[in-house]
Amino acid sequence: MKTLFRRYPLASYFVLAYLFTWSVELPMMLAARGMIALQLPHWLEALAAFGPFVAAIVVLQATQGVVGVKQLFASLTHWRVPGIWLAAALLSPFLVMLLALLITGELDRLFSGGLFNELSAGGKLAELILFGGILRGLGEEPGWRGFALPVLRGRFGPLLATLALWPVWLLWHLPSFLMRPEFQLGAGIGFSLGILSAAVWCTLLYDKTRSVLMIALWHALINITRGITLAASSAAFLVFGQIMLGIGLSIIVYWLLKRPGKYSQEHDSV
Repeated sequence: MKTLFRRYPLASYFVLAYLFTWSVELPMMLAARGMIALQLPHWLEALAAFGPFVAAIVVLQATQGVVGVKQLFASLTHWRVPGIWLAAALLSPFLVMLLALLITGELDRLFSGGLFNELSAGGKLAELILFGGILRGLGEEPGWRGFALPVLRGRFGPLLATLALWPVWLLWHLPSFLMRPEFQLGAGIGFSLGILSAAVWCTLLYDKTRSVLMIALWHALINITRGITLAASSAAFLVFGQIMLGIGLSIIVYWLLKRPGKYSQEHDSV
């Protein structure tokens, strides 16, 4: 098995990430759609989110040993980054949320506390922060951006690396998407564009910081702010996605104009 991992590290990582996550989420999806009679606790979905993290550790241990695993955890605790990119990671999700709420006339509900009161009822806000935000960011990003993206960026420029990772990351979400029957084709298209936008943002953050911590924080915060926006209204949620996509496309234009190339782990940010 180690020989296979060493020969095909990226493919092995993808297979394991899917295996760990789908082994939990596929039964949950089938149960949610009434295809099997099985009662599974909702928190298992948060556990499934750690499939990419676990897969990265397994492949790194097999290919690079303890050193590779330590490097991954070092990136997950790397917080000393340029101030502008620290601000980008921590503040940009809130700015997108505020702009979406402003455009749709929902901003008053946020500042009056009415929106948070609605979310706090029944523990929805706590669930969003913990399960939708923190655990998702920590479970996913050490794998997607801590392992897969550096391998792809070592071969390609940022755009091609992002486009290569995007469909794999998107399809990995499929059981989670399908276990929510309210999500139909239109929502699926929007979700796909959202994943593309997030992938572009995450590649830029990785290029500028080399910090999985920054990306995990951004991922958590974008999930939380998107959830708050959805609670405000479907119109605000739609605008949130459009803003994300617009900025993502702007980043792509920046890459096409600047044409940053491949880099090694030792290379400065591009």
